[in-house]
Amino acid sequence: MTATAIREEREQLTELTESAAAPWVCRQEIAPRVRREDGALVTESNGSEGCYGGWEIVYRAPEVTGWPASRMTFEIEADATTLPRGADSLLVEAFWDSPVVKATTGEVEWDPIVARRVETVGDRLHVSFGGMTRVPEGATALRVRCGIRWAARGTVRWHGWNLAPAPEPGAHRRLRLGVASARPGPWVSSEANERHYLQECRRAGEAGIDLVCLPEVILTFGMPASPEATLAAARPIPGEWLRPFQDVARTYGMGICFSVGERAGEHGEVVYNTAVLIGRDGSYIGKYRKIHLALSEARKGVAAGHELPVFDFHGVRVGMAICMDSTPLETARLLALQGAEVLLMPIMGDFRATPWQLGSARFHRERWEAVQRAHALDNHLYVVAARNGTEGSAITAPWGEVLAYDDGSQGVIWADIDVDDVRSHPRGSTMRAVMHSMRRPVVYGALTQPVTAGVP
Repeated sequence: MTATAIREEREQLTELTESAAAPWVCRQEIAPRVRREDGALVTESNGSEGCYGGWEIVYRAPEVTGWPASRMTFEIEADATTLPRGADSLLVEAFWDSPVVKATTGEVEWDPIVARRVETVGDRLHVSFGGMTRVPEGATALRVRCGIRWAARGTVRWHGWNLAPAPEPGAHRRLRLGVASARPGPWVSSEANERHYLQECRRAGEAGIDLVCLPEVILTFGMPASPEATLAAARPIPGEWLRPFQDVARTYGMGICFSVGERAGEHGEVVYNTAVLIGRDGSYIGKYRKIHLALSEARKGVAAGHELPVFDFHGVRVGMAICMDSTPLETARLLALQGAEVLLMPIMGDFRATPWQLGSARFHRERWEAVQRAHALDNHLYVVAARNGTEGSAITAPWGEVLAYDDGSQGVIWADIDVDDVRSHPRGSTMRAVMHSMRRPVVYGALTQPVTAGVP
């Protein structure tokens, strides 16, 4: 369809909104008061804490041409006052009428429309909602419900709603994710470790891997540890020492991630445990400084980072975490909330799956896989764990399936993934969209409190 045709179709759809808007009521006992005001749709709480309802805006498919695209975007603005929990007291949802779907499943297709921007001034709130919804087979109408939920007070003015065709999806983004975690020999020097892991990168490149993750602190793994030795072995990031890894990345068209000790600070006195991300063209993309430190690191004078960045890896959103970062559930969640699709994790181990007993760690594969699967499934992202001990290195899919696993004998593993394989929710939306839309941050205050009541 041409741009002109799409614009005409958009105008036709927009013209329907005024006449198609009608009150939406869940139950009369908790129904809000509604009215039209200067072209806007107003919803006002009825004073009940269970108040739930508002307006339904209905779009019907043009009989001749049908829907102008396989995916549609919906946007709407909300201006509210005196809501008890801010944007949490508002909801916007899209429901599709489709005889085909109803005959097959008995259900309706549904997509949450989420808050994209929130501005607060005093008790006044402005929220911009937006989202994409997929047109199901045989769809005859789209019903967008906007209203108040669970608020004993507050008024909201809905305006500026718009339905438009979304761009058709392009080619799927496919990657061969890999791990190269074969252990180096007995400690000799950082240079010997570097040669070992460069060779492992070449093995990964020969296997056609597009993005490979190496283990934690690869240049000093096995080194006798002391605060002085840790500082002496740390390297600036970026720096000339990265060039051999960049050359390998460029040669094979393969991205590389690993963790090393980083020397920083005004006088070079600070050491971080830092993950590096190199692009397929050999470019330095960025770094992440480990936030959650193991006790042994802190005792060696390693400093903690304070940010969880997400990087663009040739069109794929990538986040990094290191070892103990695996323990707090917030690590993977914060990366996912910033749009990360792949989590790269150089890791020694996880004490939940490698409990210490008489000075040695016992590896529990079932628990280890449970940890990786939880990160992937809870946040709908790919988790790539590169373990220094080799056994346990794994690639796990967003739906909780372990796609590749190293039992300790392989050294290099990989899995071919489709980044755009976003699994569907049973009601038609996507798992990722529903997981994010179900969040209610307003009640999660305890997560940011420094006091922990659950520890004796």
